[in-house]
Formats: sequence, C-alpha cells, structure tokens
Amino acid sequence: MRKIGYTFVIIALTALMSLPTFGQGTKFELGAMMGYQFGGRINYYEGELKIKDAGNWMVFGNAEVAYNTAIEFSYSSMTTTATFTPYKIGYDYQTFDLRISYFQLEALNTFAESDKLEGFGLFGIGAMWNQPLDDKISDVTRFSISLGLGAKIYFTERVGIRLQGRLLMPMYFGGVGAYCGIGTGGSGCGLSLNSWVPIVQGDFSGGIFFVIGQ
Repeated sequence: MRKIGYTFVIIALTALMSLPTFGQGTKFELGAMMGYQFGGRINYYEGELKIKDAGNWMVFGNAEVAYNTAIEFSYSSMTTTATFTPYKIGYDYQTFDLRISYFQLEALNTFAESDKLEGFGLFGIGAMWNQPLDDKISDVTRFSISLGLGAKIYFTERVGIRLQGRLLMPMYFGGVGAYCGIGTGGSGCGLSLNSWVPIVQGDFSGGIFFVIGQ
C-alpha cells in the first residue's frame, strides 16, 4: 500500500510540472498547516468501527494556471485510535492505533480578493491511505474526493497565513456497468459507475505559506 501513495505523489508532481503555463512568471505557493480532523464511523455487517477525532498536519504546493485558478498537491495525515465494536458473536472488541493519510490533487479557485485577503474554494481527487499501526491488520487504500473553503491573509506579498475547512470522502466502487438504449432522440450506449461514500471526514486547519515566482 505504501507504493500506491508514493505512486500518486509522483503522478501528481509530474502533472503539475508538465502544465504548459509553467515558466518564467508563474506564481507558486508552498506551505504547511496544522489542525483538527474528525474521525467518523463506519458500519459493517459484523460491527461498527469508530475513529477518534485527532490533530492533523498538512503540507501543500500549488501553481497558478489561470487567472484566480491554481492546481495544488497536498498531503495530510492524522494519527489516532480506532475502536471496533462487534454486532455478531465470534468477533472481538478491539482497539488499535491508526494513521490516516490523504493525497489530493486539487483545483483552487479564488472568488473574493483584496490587497490583504483572498477567499477560495477547492475541489480535489486523490487517495486515502488507512494504515493500522498493527501488523495483524491490513492497510486499506481508497479513491477519495475533497471539498473545501478557506481564506488567505497576506502579511507581505510573499508571506501569509492560510485558514481552511475541508470535507474528505473516501469512495468505494461497486462496479462498472454497460448499457444501450433506443429513444426518441436515437440510440446510444454508455458506461455507468457505481460508488458510495462509507465515511465522511473533515478537518479545520491553519498555517503559513510562501509565494515564489511571479
């Protein structure tokens, strides 16, 4: 599972560096934040897994690709405790330490700005890496999406603080189906993708960023 996370990092960085708008005059931002992440709970047929809320940290880098639009790669991680409470006989109550990491490739759009303040929204796709700190329990990696709102406050043209809140949603995929049909508009075929969100997490964080280039 560790290889999946590293592979996503390489793909994300390659995608950023290959954007045609990169070059002299491109605005980059690098930063780090700390915050608080909500754990959530997952209901299985065998029982309930409850993840305790805990502190988290995040590092990020982005590049402006159009006016008021940037592409960003972020990595965030929390270390917490999870508790499994069984519903059925034959399963044991269990508590274990857990590390949850998100690798996200996000689009940031600035919707309000002044000399010292910017408001932004973000949407991203990526991967969630669920890593139990117990050799008897396997890692789990899932596709994930993120939604968020935040603000940047500039101390100078090159340094500022960033505050944000996000929803983090790992996705399960149920499968892909094919369909064809004939209607009044003619015939057509396509694919349908079935997926659902087993758990909704979120975080609030703040930190410092630096502007490079431009």
